[in-house]
Amino acid sequence: MEILRNLPIEIPMALASLITPKKNQIVSMTLSQSKQLQIILFTFADKETVSEEAYLGDTMYLVIEGETYITKEDIRYHLKEGDTLMIPAHTLHAIGGKGAFKLLQITVNE
Repeated sequence: MEILRNLPIEIPMALASLITPKKNQIVSMTLSQSKQLQIILFTFADKETVSEEAYLGDTMYLVIEGETYITKEDIRYHLKEGDTLMIPAHTLHAIGGKGAFKLLQITVNE
């Protein structure tokens, strides 16, 4: 059974290099997906956003390139490359709005 996918096997590579941005789009690449765990790599074009959404599990975001905003409960967090933020399950939040960036999302369901 393949648990992890779309990751380098033969040589080490920078995580950010695995996904390529496209103008005016949000591109995603699933690295793992099951009922309990989702790991997704995203690249957001300049000023692209995802409006408010909530997930069933706790979600960790890690900025791997660039910088962005994450807004939850009327608080706007400014995240830079290397920063991480956890959003509790069932919490509405929005992402994006500050230039192009790449982001790793890990959601762990109950």
